[in-house]
Amino acid sequence: MSNERKSKAIFRTNTDNIYHQTSNSHSYTKRSSPQTSLFSTPPPTYDVLIFGSGPTSLSLASLLSSSPTPPKIAVISKTYDDTWIPNYGSWVHEWYTLDELYSSRGVQGLKTDGVDTTWDGTDCYFKEGITDDEARVEVGAGYVRLSRDGLKRCFTDKEIGWDVVRDNHAAKCTGLNVAKGITVTKGYTEVELEGGGKVRGRVVVDGTGAESKLTVRDKRSEEGYQIAYGVECEVEGEGVGGGKVGSYRTDRMTLFDYRCDWEEDEGKKSDMSNEPTFMYVMPLADNKIFFEETSLVASPAVSFRACKDRCTRRLASMDVKIKKVIEEEFCYIPMGGDVTRPGQRIIPIGAAAGVVHPSTGYQVCRTLGCNLEYADAILKELGRGEDFDADLASARINDAVWTKEAIKQRNFAVFGGDFLMKQKVEGLQGFFSGFFELPFPMWAGFLAGMKNLPNNEKHETWYARLIFGVTFLTKLPPSVGLGLVSSILTYTLKDGPNLIQSVTPLFGDPDSYMDAMKFRDAEGDVKAKMEAMEMCGCGDCEGRVEVDVPDTSNALSNPL
Repeated sequence: MSNERKSKAIFRTNTDNIYHQTSNSHSYTKRSSPQTSLFSTPPPTYDVLIFGSGPTSLSLASLLSSSPTPPKIAVISKTYDDTWIPNYGSWVHEWYTLDELYSSRGVQGLKTDGVDTTWDGTDCYFKEGITDDEARVEVGAGYVRLSRDGLKRCFTDKEIGWDVVRDNHAAKCTGLNVAKGITVTKGYTEVELEGGGKVRGRVVVDGTGAESKLTVRDKRSEEGYQIAYGVECEVEGEGVGGGKVGSYRTDRMTLFDYRCDWEEDEGKKSDMSNEPTFMYVMPLADNKIFFEETSLVASPAVSFRACKDRCTRRLASMDVKIKKVIEEEFCYIPMGGDVTRPGQRIIPIGAAAGVVHPSTGYQVCRTLGCNLEYADAILKELGRGEDFDADLASARINDAVWTKEAIKQRNFAVFGGDFLMKQKVEGLQGFFSGFFELPFPMWAGFLAGMKNLPNNEKHETWYARLIFGVTFLTKLPPSVGLGLVSSILTYTLKDGPNLIQSVTPLFGDPDSYMDAMKFRDAEGDVKAKMEAMEMCGCGDCEGRVEVDVPDTSNALSNPL
């Protein structure tokens, strides 16, 4: 991959100094500038503003800037230069597919620079009271650990062009298009920044995460939380050696170890049964390994202290001792809730849009797959020229990603997360034992669950999801299957037709994002207004009675 890049302006909004990124380096050198505020009147206007600087935001910026007709882009984040924190993992088949798709768009290196470690196989452990070899479920798919630094370079180390504003938004969304610090017109959206400046964008994108203050998602109160304590470490002990660390083979990644028969303390064992966690293991090199004790989804969240304690005790039961801590991770992932509420001007992406898999917490591949659709839709809207309308553009862009079928597919996974959240450890052991007995395309498609990812066709129609559900029931232990059927009934009674819509042609479709724009065409009761004009007879009514809704798009500045 070429390390060359175009020089590009890097802004700091809390100073009058402009910093310039020099070519072929990551250093920043101060250059002289006029003694005026960077954001004088009017503020700078971009084609696309992207808030956030994680994989979600930078992958979209990279796709847009690599297009044949790149728009003028600004990425806005106070932490733009920070190292990404999470340990990201992915199935090999998903990551290699994304590598091909991104390479075709001019974004190179996901498969090479973007990968830290690759395992040819993946293990799981569910059954208790038997040996490791007897309990081991070999999942027929490889796994990769992504390189945080390498992946970031894939998106930033190339001949691309975008400006960086090292600041955060000062805006706060309190309702549908009711926000402090945001001004909207037909042609652009203006956002206030913490440093005191303002910036405008024709399209404004929110990549600031699941708990964004820029955009609104409904049913946040119904979310569950994935909590995990992770530690990258060097290990020692009698359980280390012979190609294994405790129960875990060093040439395989372990996705799930849900066993809790190792716990001798009956009180703690009861806690593990009621608030289940599993061990997730990435062997890296020699005696270096990443362990993560994880609560898949729970509400309220399982405590980090409980996860750390279980991680240490689980390893000790295998005669594995942590010799040196290289890095600790505290993972917090909100899961579930709705997709973004229709009618909003700012376009959420990634976790802000509800892209996190509601049943599993997977996000990176789903986000990168979605961003291919977002990029195409944004470029299409910007290409409308004088016909560009910021409200309609937002609706069309969201509609391109969150089609009615995509919303129904996600609703199906939301039910899955709701069911998993209620299970004790025995239920989760039985659920996933049956899950991985499904044909590979079926289970892989469910874990992907997003356009542009392999095997998604096994889940993108109501009929495909129905076949999946019926087949899955035949693989489950009777007690878990009965519990699943019972949950279908109670969930439908409580939450309405969303689940039934997702697996049958009944109850219609969810509203689309374009449906939210219908208010602009509303004329009220035209017949009544015409009757009033006729009865009045004054001659002035024709100019006073509005039949078409007046254009108030330029009067929506700072509604609070």
